[in-house]
Amino acid sequence: MKKIMQTAPCRFCGQMVQFEGDSDLTDPQKQETATMTCTCPEAVEYQKEKQRKEKALKNVSVLFGEDAAPEKRIGEGIVSILRAAVEEIYSGGLAKVTLNLRGGR
Repeated sequence: MKKIMQTAPCRFCGQMVQFEGDSDLTDPQKQETATMTCTCPEAVEYQKEKQRKEKALKNVSVLFGEDAAPEKRIGEGIVSILRAAVEEIYSGGLAKVTLNLRGGR
């Protein structure tokens, strides 16, 4: 896909941000890219929160999912519960989650 110069507003401060992106980006994708590039305090906090969430989801995969050592992997249903819990924690629905797995893992 060809990259072109794009502009879009930060979703927090409204400042127009210029960036290089694919020519077929939708308006919401442009706004997300602008927000992830903006340096206003709200956008910076959003960027940090998004990075923490992505790291938490990656940790679920590395510790228990498809990226875990074969002896550490657990069922996909439980991995799905953990991923859903991460989503809920970062959306504000949950504060923390504790799961006790059979077999002491």
